[in-house]
Parts: sequence; structure tokens; C-alpha cells
Amino acid sequence: MDVVDKQPEEPQPGWVTVKVDYAGICGSELSAFIGQNELRKPPSIMGHEFTGKVVKVGSQSDSYLIGKNVAVNPLVTCGKCRYCRTGNRQLCPERKLIGVDYPGGFEEYVNVPNYSCYEIVDKPEGSLAEPLATAFRAVEHARPELDDRALIIGAGTIGLLSAKLLESYGTVERLVADINDFRLDHALYWGATGIINNRKEKNMAKDFDLVIDAVGTEETRSLAINSVARGGRVVFVGLHEPRTEMQVNYIIRSEIEMHGSFCYSDDNFRRAVDLINRGLLDVGERWYDIRTLDKGEESFNEELSPESKFSKIILKP
Repeated sequence: MDVVDKQPEEPQPGWVTVKVDYAGICGSELSAFIGQNELRKPPSIMGHEFTGKVVKVGSQSDSYLIGKNVAVNPLVTCGKCRYCRTGNRQLCPERKLIGVDYPGGFEEYVNVPNYSCYEIVDKPEGSLAEPLATAFRAVEHARPELDDRALIIGAGTIGLLSAKLLESYGTVERLVADINDFRLDHALYWGATGIINNRKEKNMAKDFDLVIDAVGTEETRSLAINSVARGGRVVFVGLHEPRTEMQVNYIIRSEIEMHGSFCYSDDNFRRAVDLINRGLLDVGERWYDIRTLDKGEESFNEELSPESKFSKIILKP
């Protein structure tokens, strides 16, 4: 990773320029950093979990956005297909992403579509709107019911947020599994009823009604399949590895329901922003750290370590 100087580009009509305040590091970007993400290829400016102030507009009709603090939905879509018309823009065949197909939030100024901007509180938690929306989508697919037993694999941001949301659904058990004891400690403040280091402890509980894999490796996907009850639901939201060998016959005979979960619907994102704006996502500060952009490479390497003390590192240009 390099820190470089570049001139901000003028926003095209319908787009605005955001001066970035906070940009979180996502697990999908960590996989890109080590060359395991098929979408993110260098050279690129990553960063899709970010907030900032609108400082310039490409169309006069968007001048009302000037000075507003916004969370950015990084989906850039056609706006015409049946998915876009129903608010499921994450499924648009022409879908592109800020931070993948366009320069992202790991820079001082970034251009985004006007429809991507959601007014939000001016504090670090605002940058959680994107991962919170992702967690909303995963939990929505999991269809939690009162008294369900749930397993969340991964104590990164999406795993922690999923545990928090599942608590609100009344799931009776929310076990969070990870290989990092520091992150597991954070999970206890996020609604987990139990934690387990699945690298150290092999005798995990079984027969969960639902499992959310927020990591996305062959190991965690196998763990999800082997931990869910017959007729249970598994949601794959982690994207760390592109391919996985699965026990298909076992899945069929156990009638395990599997669901991919990518990004979020427009409604998921609006709900995430509303939750943050109302101050309902208060879990303290000990689980994340804020650093300057020049600490980016150091922070990526730290987040990849099983000894990392933080579930989220937020960069501030």
C-alpha cells in the first residue's frame, strides 16, 4: 500500500464530492490486501464504509446537500431494472461499487452519486451504517424466531452487529465463535450469550437453528454446515475465499437451508442509518480504534493477525 497525492476530480452531474471523515476497514478489503478477492485488483483506492461532509455538487439541484454529514451507500446501479425498482439494488446486473469500481473512502475526497448519501450523525459510529446494513440483510435471510439458538462465526464488525440484532429478535442463545480472544471479549458487550475460540476448542455445541458465517473461509463454511440442526438455516455473508468444497449429500439429507447474503437492500441501509441516528447502537469504544490514513498498511496487517485487539479499525484521512 502506498500513500499518494492526487488532485480531487470534479463531480459529474448527479454526483457529489464528499470530504471523508471516517472510513472503516472491511474484511473483504483485508482479503484483497492478501490477494484473495476476485473483485478488488490493484491499483485501486479501496474503502466503502465511510462518512463525511458534502463539499461540492455536480448539479445545482443537489446544492441542498452541501455541508451535510452523510453515510454513503457504495452501490452504484442502473436505477431502471426490476431489482433497482424494488429497492434491491444489490442484485442489479450493472451493479458497481465505490471502493471497487470507483475510488473509495481511503482518500480525502471521493465522488459518489447523490442518491448514495444519507444524512447521519457526525461521529465515528456513522461509518458503521454500511456494515450494519449488511448485518440487517444477513439476519433478515436467517429469519430468526423467538427462542431460536444462533451461532455467529466471526467476531468482526458484521458478526458483532449480527449478534446485536439477533438479541433484539429474542433468540435465546447467541454463541459467537472466533479465533481471536480479544474480539471474542468484545462480543460479550454486543449481545453474545456465549463465546468460543474455535481454533482452541474443538468440542463446539451443535444443532443450532440458524448459523451466520461472517468470515467466509472453507473452514468456517464447513463449521457452519456441521453446526446447524437438521432443517436449520445457514447464511453465508463472509467473502474471504471465493471457492469452497461442501458436503452436498449431507446438506441434502439434512434439509439444510443455505442462503447467500450480499450487501443490503435500500430498506436495510435506511434502517441502519436510522438506528445510528437515534443513538440505539451504543456499545462503547473499546472494540475499535481510529488512525490516520498513513497508518493504513500497518492497520491492515494488524487486522489480519489473530492477535489483533480491535474488531474494527477506522481510518481518518
